[in-house]
Amino acid sequence: MKIKVDGHLAARLKRGASQRFEVAPGRHVVRVHLGWQASSPVEVSVDGTETVTLEAAVYERSSMFTETFLRPGSALDLRVM
Repeated sequence: MKIKVDGHLAARLKRGASQRFEVAPGRHVVRVHLGWQASSPVEVSVDGTETVTLEAAVYERSSMFTETFLRPGSALDLRVM
């Protein structure tokens, strides 16, 4: 999976891997990409002292026709934990 923060590639992760990112205080948009599929953008606001945990997942629906071909930009799940 490719992790993008504010449209810039932040990391490439394998299944089960995790990564810590330090970002400037403020609002940031995070998105996960796997091939041509992606998650919907998730907006995260940080104040510089907190830790925000996100989880990305490939669920069964990502292999369904509708998600794969008609809505590939929201086929993956990305959520704030």
